[in-house]
Amino acid sequence: MEMKDGEGGCAMHRTAGPGFSSLPEGCIVDVLARTSPRDACRVSAVASAFLSAAESDALWESFLPSDYREIIARSSEPFPWHRFSSKKELFFTLSHSHLLIDGGKKSFWIDKRSGKKCYMLASRELTIVWGDTPHYWEWTSLPESRFAEVASLQAVCWFEIRGKINTCLLSPTTNYAAYLVFQAEHSYGFEDLPIESSIRIIGNETTTKIIYLASYKSESEEAEHDLEHEYLSIEDVRSWINDNLSQLYSPPGNDLLGFDDVKTWMNNNLMKLFVSQENQEPSASMRSDLSYPKKREDNWFEIEVGEFFIEDGEDMELEMSLMEVKAGHWKNGLIVEGIEIRPKGDL
Repeated sequence: MEMKDGEGGCAMHRTAGPGFSSLPEGCIVDVLARTSPRDACRVSAVASAFLSAAESDALWESFLPSDYREIIARSSEPFPWHRFSSKKELFFTLSHSHLLIDGGKKSFWIDKRSGKKCYMLASRELTIVWGDTPHYWEWTSLPESRFAEVASLQAVCWFEIRGKINTCLLSPTTNYAAYLVFQAEHSYGFEDLPIESSIRIIGNETTTKIIYLASYKSESEEAEHDLEHEYLSIEDVRSWINDNLSQLYSPPGNDLLGFDDVKTWMNNNLMKLFVSQENQEPSASMRSDLSYPKKREDNWFEIEVGEFFIEDGEDMELEMSLMEVKAGHWKNGLIVEGIEIRPKGDL
């Protein structure tokens, strides 16, 4: 600092020192690498002196997962490396598209805000009870799905889905959440039905909670739904059984009622019975605290199964599950795309 005397007192003059922008580019890259992809983009937008460092391959290589080359090598299709002129372009391609890996049974991408790794396990990668029995589940293709096949629920009483992933595949020191991704537009039997979801590192304590797979309806929507769907009583069921089931034992030569006839009627009608007192729907005052599905930008729905924290250097198996086996009634129409695992709060 330099001081000079003048009329009426003394004036102070600061001698300007070197600014941050005068640092070598490598130093600026090291500083920006300790921020985030979003921060790097903001810095380059407001300070032209940082543009070269903020666009450098060295910086964007640091934002990519350390094993990104190994992951890309597991791609189901040849990866077009020649299309990318910079690591920044590669970063944003991996954050805006889903790379099918491991024979198309997993989908990989990175979170554009943090560069953390994200996965979806395809329904074919999950363990679905009765999933190989066509009477209960069917495998079909949908143009809106990223996978070749999705699981379509035909009819089950025992509903159980499980998925596993090794924690070493995920980004360390990160809080993750797992989400079931599905469609339920034409489902039946899940209305106000509590589903038990759980998540655990195998060998450790299990975290469980109650979720719902059918979207919450307001009281006016519920009233409209009740008018559209006439519910059956126990007497209706007894009457149908008395009138029709006896045909199974009719003399030879008569038209017999086949299994498919019974199954079709049960699917269409038995699920309309009022649930028992043990499974009464929650009151309106309780519903705001319950976990209901949310619609995603890709028009699928998701519900959080649970959350977990990945420690640095952790190499353990994580298991996620959804189960409903207590209600005792039939459920159908659910379409399962998979279980998505991503940093908590990011989409």
